[in-house]
Formats: sequence, structure tokens, C-alpha cells
Amino acid sequence: MFISEPGPSETEHPQSGFLTYPGSSEFSPGFKVGVEAEVMAPVSTNFEVGIEFDFTNLSGYTETAPLYNFFLTARNPLASTDPYPNEALIYKTKQLSVLGTSRFYFFPIDNDMNFFVKALAGVAFTGTDFTFDDPFYRVEYDVGVLYARGTQNSEYPKKAAFSGGAGMGITYKISDKLDICLDGTASFINSDIVNGVPNFNYTVTSGIESFEPAPCWSMVGQVSIGIIYSAIPDRRLNRSRYTKSRNISKLIFWKRKRTNPFGKRR
Repeated sequence: MFISEPGPSETEHPQSGFLTYPGSSEFSPGFKVGVEAEVMAPVSTNFEVGIEFDFTNLSGYTETAPLYNFFLTARNPLASTDPYPNEALIYKTKQLSVLGTSRFYFFPIDNDMNFFVKALAGVAFTGTDFTFDDPFYRVEYDVGVLYARGTQNSEYPKKAAFSGGAGMGITYKISDKLDICLDGTASFINSDIVNGVPNFNYTVTSGIESFEPAPCWSMVGQVSIGIIYSAIPDRRLNRSRYTKSRNISKLIFWKRKRTNPFGKRR
């Protein structure tokens, strides 16, 4: 779910406070279901690295929106004679992410449970639709969406941006090769449209007023539950720093090394 846009707020138009409808509120984020898959390789018994693929669903709802700078720009599809909308608005955002990830298992409990911390970084491709909650107003205002990017309502592709984050979780062993995993992650995406609304700064240059796109970070929280399949049983709980296959190779190597091919045969 979308949490916030950390960092400095966009520079608002001087009249925005007077033009904003009483009782306006920011979007309330919704909880949506997504999917992720990871392929990991152990570096040691406590540390592993790999690649993660995420499909993330995000949504939000507001009964009456504040006057975002977006509505004062040429990107606003509403007619210039219309005030900014007083009706309920929603956004629906979908992200596809490809991330490098790592896990460090630091606190095993018995032989069944193990706590870990994780870090990840990569690229997120964001697409969003920002529009009226009630389809009636989409017809009334003669707009399908107020803003779209990377969806069927837009001719532009999803917006690519850096994404990185960290989290913590726990695994529970159910067999030699299967674990149940539960973790929570906080991610930061260098994109201003994760909550559906593009950000703009109000500027005055040589007495000319304008709105410039404002760079922004978005913070997203995620809770995941899933199944881990391991081709190396008990790799995290073995005291040796070598996996089973590496132990076998190590023993064979030293056995050959101790054998003297020029020694006497009896």
C-alpha cells in the first residue's frame, strides 16, 4: 500500500489555500493483493543473494481532493470554465519491478524458525489511472480519466524509476526443502505518480508564472507471505559455512592432494 511522498512538498500556488474546498483530504490508501517471485543463491549458510520480480497493486480514495497543482496546469483535461472537481476521486496504480535482493539470516530459533533482514534495489515500472470514483462524472465532465500513464487509457508506456528498500521477516521450516516465509518491506520509488497525481512546482521567472514537473520519491509498504523451496536442505542451519555440495567437493580435493602418486606400492 502507498504510504507517503517523503521529502519536500511541491511548491503550491499562492491562491491554493483559498481555492481548496473545505473538508478536503488526501487519498486514503487501499490494501491490494500482488505477486512476487524470488530466485536466491546461498553465499554462506547465513547470507544469500538473488533476483526478485514483483507485481504490485496500489489504490487510493478521497471524498474531496485538495487543490493539487496538477489541476492548475495545462495537463488538466477539464475545461478551463470548470472548477477543479469536488467529487470523489480514486487512483489505481500497477507496478512491475525487477530487483536485486539479499537476505541475512541472523537469529535462528531451534531448528524450525529463523529471522532475517533483507535489502533490495532495482527498477520499478509504474502505470496509473487517476479519475472520478463514480463513472457518471467521467461522462459528465467528458473525460475518461484525469491522468493516465502506462495503462490502456494512455499512449505512453509505464514510467521507469529507481526503487530500493529494506525489510525484515521470518521463515518456518515445514520440511527439509520447504519453508513458510513472512516478511514486511518498505520501498522507496523515485516517481511522483505512484499515488496517481503528477507533482508540479509553482514557479515565477521574470514575472512569468509557470508550473514545472517536480521530482519526488514515494514510499510503499508491503507484507508478503509465501513458500520457499530449497534445493539445499537445511542450508541455513548447518554449522559449516559450506553447502552440502561444496563440502563433498572439498573432501574429494583434499583426499586427492594427500595421495602421493610417486610413493611405493605394496
